[in-house]
Parts: sequence; C-alpha cells; structure tokens
Amino acid sequence: MPPDTTLEDVAQRAGVHRSTVSLALRNSPRIRPEVRQRIQEIAHEMHYRVNPLVATLMRSRRSGHAVKHVCLAYVTNYPTRYGWRPEHHDRPDFFPGAQQRAEELGYKLEHFWLAEPGMTPARMSDILSRRAITGVLLGRLPPGHSAIELCWERFAAVALGYTLRAPLLHHVAEDAFSGVTQIVEQCLARGYKRLGFVVADIDDSPSWGNRLFGAFLRQQYLLPRDHQIPPCDYEPGPGFREKFLAWVNQWKPEAIISTRSQPIFDWLRAAGYALPRDIGLATMLNNHPEHGVSGIYNDPRLLGALATDMVVGMLHRGETGLPADPHFVLSPGVWFDAGTLRSPEK
Repeated sequence: MPPDTTLEDVAQRAGVHRSTVSLALRNSPRIRPEVRQRIQEIAHEMHYRVNPLVATLMRSRRSGHAVKHVCLAYVTNYPTRYGWRPEHHDRPDFFPGAQQRAEELGYKLEHFWLAEPGMTPARMSDILSRRAITGVLLGRLPPGHSAIELCWERFAAVALGYTLRAPLLHHVAEDAFSGVTQIVEQCLARGYKRLGFVVADIDDSPSWGNRLFGAFLRQQYLLPRDHQIPPCDYEPGPGFREKFLAWVNQWKPEAIISTRSQPIFDWLRAAGYALPRDIGLATMLNNHPEHGVSGIYNDPRLLGALATDMVVGMLHRGETGLPADPHFVLSPGVWFDAGTLRSPEK
C-alpha cells in the first residue's frame, strides 16, 4: 500500500466511521476490544501511520484548549533523575542544544525519566501518548546499559551518541574516524613520529571506544614500523595510573592521543612531564575546551540540534516506529588548539 494511506482509507476497509478508527487507534475503551484489535490490524496491514502534528491539532479541538507547542520528549534512564547532566559527570550534554532548536522550530522539549521509581516502559509510553507526544530524543544511557524499551510504533525517535544499541534507531553522534584522522594529521604536521594511544577511563559507550581504537590502528598502520607503539588500554581499578606511567616510560611516545583529557593531563604533569616540551597530548573527546587540552571539539549543542531536526522532520513526514533503514548522522568535529602540542613545523 502507498505510504500516504489516510484514516478514511482504513475506515472504508474496516466498514466503520473514521471516528471509530480514530478511537480504536487510541485504544479508547469506548470501542469494544475485538473491534479495536481488528481495526488496528487493518491499519497495520495498510501501513497507516498517525500524523503527530494532526493528532495534536485534533487533541486541541477536542479539549477546547489551544496547544501552543507540540511537545517533544527527552528520555533518559540514569539511576537518578539528573544523573545524565554534566554536574554529575563530564560526558557531553546534548539537552541545551536540542531544547534551543526545538524552541526555534516552535516545539517544546521536556525531560522524562524512565528510571523513576514505579515507572515501566509501557507506563512511560502511555504517559507520552496521553500528552500527544510522539517525538522522542534518547539521551546517553548510563554505564552498563545499552537498550531501552518503549512502544516504538507510537513514536518518531532519534538516539544521541553511541550508548544505545537496541533497538536500532537513527543516531546522531561524533564521527570517531574523522576525529582520530584529524588528530594524527595534526601530530604529524608538528613533527611527532611516535604516537601513543590511551583509552583513558571506563568506556560507557563500547561502540564509540571501538571506533576510536580501530581508527587509530588504521592510522598507525600507515606509519613506519619503528614508529608504532602498542596502545595502552584502560583497566579498572586504582592501579591504572601506574600502568599508564610505566607504559609511557617503556615506549616513550612523543605525543599521546587520549580518549579523554582527564586524568591523563594531570598524571603527566604530576609525574614531572612538561606539556608540550617533554610530551604532546591531544584528546578525542574534547567537549570541555576550558580544560586547556588540544583535540577534537564536538559541540554537544550542535549534536542536540541535529537530533531535534531529525525528529521534527520525521514528525512532518508522519514517520513513527522502528526505521527500516536506520542511519547515523555523524559530526566530524573541529580541531581545537590549546597548546598541549608544539607548533606546526615550518
């Protein structure tokens, strides 16, 4: 069936009035369960999808209250309500950029906490549906989590970052390969030859870490054999600092590419290394340029805005449910020079 199947088309196939179809698709108790199920099955067979913007307008007309903004949901699943915000960790905060872009487009973005006591995926889905919210942005998941359950057929959804692995949704994230390539090029332009790579702390986004690791190994493969240094991989526990410094002493990298600037920057300085005189340092995840470490800056506000654009576009096209062809929108980031690498050679 064509993707522009209308409510009237479903009503004609089911032999009922279009208002009956509308109620059935909203699981209204006014429609007998067997009739609801039959209509929903017909709508599914015909690939009918509710246009979220029309649904919100109709909700406004039924209630008699004007709806000034279509609301979008920013769903998180951290153990605490605001555990995803920077004051609790230094991971990127996509929410401000997403919220600003939503307002520019005439929408309102609200935070919803999936891990709230007593909350379930089904209950959260119902809460969003009752508020006629069909656009969902999924924030970063906490360490150890890689999946979220919702009634996806009701929503147009986009995930931010790499932490979500199930279900397969559209994603907006940093371009790991491009970022590592930029850093290596910057190091080589400054005359560095022996480049080391350090996974600096626990990786709450394995697919992001794997992309960084793979990108560096590819770039290292292009260097002369005697310039290649084994990467230093993170090991949980207090002993990693000693492992890292022993790695530096053994392999003597001229410059280090780190997944994160902290705590590598502090450890090097505490051990007596002057940056960049004794050793250079650049970081892949440089969303805090105020820390004063050179590296790739991916503006989390930009990523949040891109995700909002994607969701709003899906809403306008009436696209809900799991995408048949999920894809990534990747931001390459820009080089940020903070002086922890020496100046480029003339």
